[in-house]
Amino acid sequence: MEAIDFNILAFYAFAGLAVVSALMILFSKNIVHSVFMLVIVFFAVAAIYLTSNAEFVGVTQIMIYIGGVLILMMFGVMLTNRIDGSKLETQNKRIFPALIVGVGLVLIFAAALKSDFQLADFGAAWDLELSTTQTIGVNLMTRQLVALELTAMLLLMALIGAAYLAGSKFEKK
Repeated sequence: MEAIDFNILAFYAFAGLAVVSALMILFSKNIVHSVFMLVIVFFAVAAIYLTSNAEFVGVTQIMIYIGGVLILMMFGVMLTNRIDGSKLETQNKRIFPALIVGVGLVLIFAAALKSDFQLADFGAAWDLELSTTQTIGVNLMTRQLVALELTAMLLLMALIGAAYLAGSKFEKK
C-alpha cells in the first residue's frame, strides 16, 4: 500500500473548496453572500500557495487580497443602500458576450502556454546568494516575464471595467 502524500491531498481539498466557492459566487443572487464566498476563495488560494511551499506568495495573497481589496469591497457593499430601500441583488446581464470574451481569453492563454518561446539566459543572476524576495523579483523579470505581463493586462482590464461601471451610473437616461 502506497503512503498518502498529505500535500497533494491538501492541494486538491483547497482547490475543490476554491472551485465550489467560485461557483457559489457565480450563482448567488445576494451580493453580500458573494463577497463572503470570495473570502473563502482567496483563503483557499492562499492555502494552495502555502502547501506548495510558496510562503511569500501565500502571505501576499492574504495581505493584499483579503486584507485590502476584499475588505474594501465589503465596506462598499455594506455601505451602499438603494434609495427605495429594495434589496441589493446581482443581475446576470450580458452572459453571452461575457462567455465569448471568457472563451477567447482561455484560447489566447492556451496558445501562449503552447508556444515554444525562449527567453535570454540569465544564468549568472541565479548564482548569486539572493533573499527570497530578490529571487522572486529576478525570476519575475526574467523567466516569468510573460506571466507578469498577462497579470498586468488582467489588472488593466479590471481597471477599465471598474471605470466603465462607475461611469455608467452617471449617464443620462
